[in-house]
Amino acid sequence: MPAPIRLLPLLLAALTASAAQAQAGHAHVHGEAALEIVVEPRSVSLRLEIPQDSLLGHERAPRTAAERQAAAAALQALQDGARLFTLSAALKCQLGSAEVDAPQLQPGAAPAAGGHAEVEARYRFDCARTDGLRSIDLGGLLDAFPRIQRIGAQVAGGAGQHKAQLRRPARSLAWGR
Repeated sequence: MPAPIRLLPLLLAALTASAAQAQAGHAHVHGEAALEIVVEPRSVSLRLEIPQDSLLGHERAPRTAAERQAAAAALQALQDGARLFTLSAALKCQLGSAEVDAPQLQPGAAPAAGGHAEVEARYRFDCARTDGLRSIDLGGLLDAFPRIQRIGAQVAGGAGQHKAQLRRPARSLAWGR
């Protein structure tokens, strides 16, 4: 078989992997998180994607009692969106919902595909108003999970679409100034 034809399966596999990663929204990089923020007139929705390693230091189901305890604490912290994300008091926002999807932290979890475990959390804040919202304090998230070093964000709302990035030691994510 000619060399170009033998390479075709490898090329197709590489393209498929690249497409899957692009569809996932961001690269799996330890120490980094991705945040999507949607600002509507009376609500703010957030979707956090983060490698499990950035929360717990591993990407597998917990094996020991200490790891199970750490996983339970991480899940509890992720449920407390009002502590993780602080919006301006002038907006009068209250956490409306929080959902956490962490498959590797569930009892009897199968090994993560490709060895990479992701955690996804979704939050909705109900607000009296959101006009003028241009930043969110992420200090609670950074305090709860010290392995997070950088957060990349996509923001969409009435003021347009923006990208923003936070690197430690900064604690506030700002956009669209």
